[in-house]
Amino acid sequence: MKRPLFAAFVLVILVTGLCRAQEDAAILDVDKFADEIRKLVIREYPKANITVKDSIIHFEFNVRKYMIHEPLLTGEWQDAHEEIGPQRGGIFCDMEFRKHNYGAQAAVPQDFDKRYFKTLLMAPYSKKLDHHLYVHFKYPSNVKPEFSKKFQTLTERFEEFCSTRRTNK
Repeated sequence: MKRPLFAAFVLVILVTGLCRAQEDAAILDVDKFADEIRKLVIREYPKANITVKDSIIHFEFNVRKYMIHEPLLTGEWQDAHEEIGPQRGGIFCDMEFRKHNYGAQAAVPQDFDKRYFKTLLMAPYSKKLDHHLYVHFKYPSNVKPEFSKKFQTLTERFEEFCSTRRTNK
């Protein structure tokens, strides 16, 4: 008789704990960081399209679709796939805040040559926020080095502009 009562008690404790964890869930506030990115991009690319939705920041200007061939790990070439990238004088970037530290295969930061443009993969991590910023920054050969440097510096300092807030669900 005591065992079912004990099991029920433990179950109630676990469910209560899970509900509290959901109620106290932290949401990353990225608005200030998005504003800083917006200011930087608009200064150099006034006609850029910039969108911010949830934890994703995207901007682009003067882009098109390319057919990109990439080598496989075996050294053979894979079939071409369509990829959006910047033309000369253009820019393209996807940034996403992700929980925990980056753990993918590619070492970061790293540049990938796509022939028509380069892609800089970055994933700076904030221990304080327990998030990393996953960045695909595509740029042509004529990108202004000052813009690229300011963008990278701002991205690496994202923690200074972000905060967490508690939600009560």
